[in-house]
Amino acid sequence: MFVALHLDVFTKLSGDSKNAKAIAQEAGVPENRVLTIMTVLTTMGLVTREGDAYTNSPGAEAFLVQGARYDFSDYLRLQIDRQMYPFMQQLEGVVTDNLSPDDVDSYAKWMENEEEARLYSESQHAGSLGPGRTLARMVDFSGVDHLLDVAGGTGGFAIRLCQANPNLRVTILDFPNVVALGREKVAEAGLSDRIEFIGGNALESEWPSDVGAVLMSYLFSGVPGDAIPELARHAYDVTRPGGLYLVHDFMVEDDRS
Repeated sequence: MFVALHLDVFTKLSGDSKNAKAIAQEAGVPENRVLTIMTVLTTMGLVTREGDAYTNSPGAEAFLVQGARYDFSDYLRLQIDRQMYPFMQQLEGVVTDNLSPDDVDSYAKWMENEEEARLYSESQHAGSLGPGRTLARMVDFSGVDHLLDVAGGTGGFAIRLCQANPNLRVTILDFPNVVALGREKVAEAGLSDRIEFIGGNALESEWPSDVGAVLMSYLFSGVPGDAIPELARHAYDVTRPGGLYLVHDFMVEDDRS
């Protein structure tokens, strides 16, 4: 799938059906290699095949085509493939507390690298715009004037929430290298007057107080387990009575199913 994303296969198939030869010519890749890729994509259910012609599945058309309404392609292509999968080589060391000094053991250390921070943030932004639109539809923010987005990245969620709620302004707290790109993204969206940034570490920096809502998206899954209760307490402390506390993350049922 990652190779197909880098070759723009799903975008090339958007609204159309093509055989392996046509895809290979457009991608500039030998046909036999494309045929192997398309066979795998078919078994994964990402494309369908009729004769020798391939067509995007509904899911691929919705989420893997560049520019689609819920486009996740850059998030998967850049962040998951280029950054997250290599980190799997450190998994044993993480579990056994046996990381080498050169291993990346925290987001803070990782985001100190400006190039890595930009690549991560560009892909995360692409992957946040769709969920941000969904959150704006699911939650009533009409009574919220100020939202604190802790580790809010480059503002994907904030942009969608502000677009849907003219009454809302957002403060984003994230690492300085992330904030630098975030200001660009927010300016492009025309929301610099309503979305502001604080450069810092959510576990160490001072948070704004007296806010109407706190959002934490993928923060709990990116910090040490013993930091989570303190983050929750901090959110409670800075939120006005009756405010909203929103956690968007990977979760299982209480019985671990």
